[in-house]
Amino acid sequence: MSLIVSEAMGDGVWRIAINRPEVRNAISPDTRLELIDAFSGALANSAVTAILMGSTGGHFSSGGDIRTMGKGDARDARARMKLHHRFVRMVAESEKPVVAAVEGYAMGAGAGLVLFADTIVVAESGAIGFPFFKVGLTPDFAIPYSLTRRVGWARARQLIFYARTVRGKAAVEMGLADELAPDGQAEARAFELAKELAAMPPMAFSLTKHHLLKEPRSLDAALEAEATAQPLCSTGPEHTEGRAAFRESRKPDFRKA
Repeated sequence: MSLIVSEAMGDGVWRIAINRPEVRNAISPDTRLELIDAFSGALANSAVTAILMGSTGGHFSSGGDIRTMGKGDARDARARMKLHHRFVRMVAESEKPVVAAVEGYAMGAGAGLVLFADTIVVAESGAIGFPFFKVGLTPDFAIPYSLTRRVGWARARQLIFYARTVRGKAAVEMGLADELAPDGQAEARAFELAKELAAMPPMAFSLTKHHLLKEPRSLDAALEAEATAQPLCSTGPEHTEGRAAFRESRKPDFRKA
């Protein structure tokens, strides 16, 4: 049985989900490799316009598989970290929209997987947690970077230092997630949002996502990035289609631009 479900959902949306329900989708080294392969394939597939990170068995991921940890020396551990980083960069720098749907647990590394998504939908009983200190570890999957950008420096400190878990409505209220869905409906809502993001102008979307990833930065750097990006968009086919749609009082179709 494959450790990853990787499949088309329709309307250009591709679904990727860990498939180890017997261990609440814990992330083993082999799972990481299959995640990287699945995500790489979706990014390279021109028919895919958005990626949905979902779940199987009622849980997004309980985090790193403890049974595979503590083996080897520091050099081996560093090599494993570099493997994490390949996937983090894929999600963070993806030019295609990424939407995550959290049912059940998204703990530790599982939380790290979702925090770089462009939109996070959490079920009412869904839980996003940071239990690293409970097992004597420091946060990985770039959580100190992504978490501070989502909830702010002060809240991030409290979540990490006290190994806290945040559920459903509270996660949305603090900005840890973006939308709340009834239990069992997180993926359905995430699918609708993925389709909505996929309909946005792809070049403008990817440039803006790249700019947001670089913030905060100096005003001069932000203006220079804008001076590079906006001329590309304003003289390209996406803006031409957007202007035509505005004049004709219709919805723009940027995928045909």
